[in-house]
Amino acid sequence: MASAVAVVAVELIAGSGPAGAAIGWLGALVGVILLPMATQLGLLLGSVVFGLRVRQVIFGAMREVASWRLGHVTFTIRSLPITLRAQIGPWRSPVILRCWLAGLLSALVGVAVVVMGWLLADGPFWRGFVLAATPLMLYKLWPMRVPLTTSTGWLLFSLPRLKDPERADFLSAPLAARVYEALRKGDIDRAQEQADELAARYPGLSGTVTCQISVLESRGDYATGVMLMLKLLANSDEIPPRKMPYLLAGLAGLGFKAVEAGQLPAETLLPTAKKALEDSIKLGFPEFELSGTNGLLALIEGDADRAVRLATTGAEFNHSPLSRADDLATLARAHMACHDNAAARAALAKAEELAPWSPRVSETRQRLSVA
Repeated sequence: MASAVAVVAVELIAGSGPAGAAIGWLGALVGVILLPMATQLGLLLGSVVFGLRVRQVIFGAMREVASWRLGHVTFTIRSLPITLRAQIGPWRSPVILRCWLAGLLSALVGVAVVVMGWLLADGPFWRGFVLAATPLMLYKLWPMRVPLTTSTGWLLFSLPRLKDPERADFLSAPLAARVYEALRKGDIDRAQEQADELAARYPGLSGTVTCQISVLESRGDYATGVMLMLKLLANSDEIPPRKMPYLLAGLAGLGFKAVEAGQLPAETLLPTAKKALEDSIKLGFPEFELSGTNGLLALIEGDADRAVRLATTGAEFNHSPLSRADDLATLARAHMACHDNAAARAALAKAEELAPWSPRVSETRQRLSVA
């Protein structure tokens, strides 16, 4: 809004009139879209150059149009081409130096785009561009780390000064990444070995415990996972604030699965899991990212039609193959509750393409086989 007003003011001073203001607004819009893409592209390039792990690259927003794998990287194109995002993480030591260098390259690319805009700012379009891109770049250089977002400034200025336990959690990330990579491939025994090594080297860290819980979840042992998560949350003073929304969302999902599987009583666990879901959203976890979890809750509570809608949304917008397979399993079960086994089989087929070994996927297949 402030940039839009500034564009009008500048064009009035420049004497370009309403047409110039309209062109300036267009330039500002391009700046708002292009600059985040440029910094993300710089981060991607830095990740490749400095040895970070790139798991997924997502171009665009809204519904998925196409997706394919190239090596270990999944590329996804969505219907509204206005964003560029990626799942990037540490893969080998030195972790902090590699991440800092990738952040530096991200900042340099973003600054270069802003400088280019200033050099070209002799007309309404480029004046609008720099009026939007310049403050946005300054904002990106501000250290900030919230759920689903880490700023370039955080990588540059906050990461090198991390204190324990956050620093130890960050240093353990390469081994944790190998746990999740094994789970993505369905190699649960290998994931267990990596999780055991992680626990031996970094005992008690939140990242270590969440890896152990993920392995338990992959074996269908939701009850033990819930107990571990509750024990971890009981020591909440040692958990970094940014991680709390993720952990609460994880507790909600685990709790709902434990109730669905009959491993823990609904009357005691369901209120706790629902409260965890609500608190996760209050602490900043985007609600639309929890559509699949809400869909499972709706299914447990007997609202199959709502479960279909929410699980469909979760499956369409989820980036993680394992989470997406889980949402598709929920969708298949919701269709079965609506007595639409044909739709259930279609959803399950998609889930089996992603994670046929998943307990909820295989159990859903068994249910459909006797339906």
